[in-house]
Amino acid sequence: MFKLEADKEKKQYESQLAVGSWRTRFGRLSNKVGEVDPTGTFCAVPDEWLKKKLVEAAEPPTARQLYSIFFVNAVPFVAFGFLDNFIMIMAGEYIESTLGHFITVSTMAAAGLGNTISDIMGITMATYVEEGCQMLGLKQPRMTPAQFELKSSKRTSSWGRIIGITAGCLIGMCPLWVMSEESKNKAED
Repeated sequence: MFKLEADKEKKQYESQLAVGSWRTRFGRLSNKVGEVDPTGTFCAVPDEWLKKKLVEAAEPPTARQLYSIFFVNAVPFVAFGFLDNFIMIMAGEYIESTLGHFITVSTMAAAGLGNTISDIMGITMATYVEEGCQMLGLKQPRMTPAQFELKSSKRTSSWGRIIGITAGCLIGMCPLWVMSEESKNKAED
């Protein structure tokens, strides 16, 4: 019965379709009626399979595009790393010097509280960092979504973030130079 209905449906739509073949529910070609959808319709191709095929067929990005991906991902993380470390050090030092007079606060506890303040500030400043990067004109290169899904693009993006946050954190340690100078001057007096 299903075969009869399926043949009838097929005849009706055969002239409208680009291909006169049957597909399974996973989108593969089939000759057997038992494997096809009983309604005789063409079923959708699974999204994951289609995405995988598009990525496999994508043209690899050029070296210039990869450099652009690296740079666009590194710059915001330099800013975030700087702000994170700078605020953490300054807040931790302030907490230790002010609260340390009233209650006993270890250096690690002050650093932990400074890190909490730094994390809160990082969350609130994330939008400002992103807006600043847009004002600088940082934009992703013109590539297809499939090119962004390639391993080379993802690796380049990750390395940009890693190097950016590392550089930002190292630059954000600059208050330590000033603090060590102040402590040397106090020790000499």
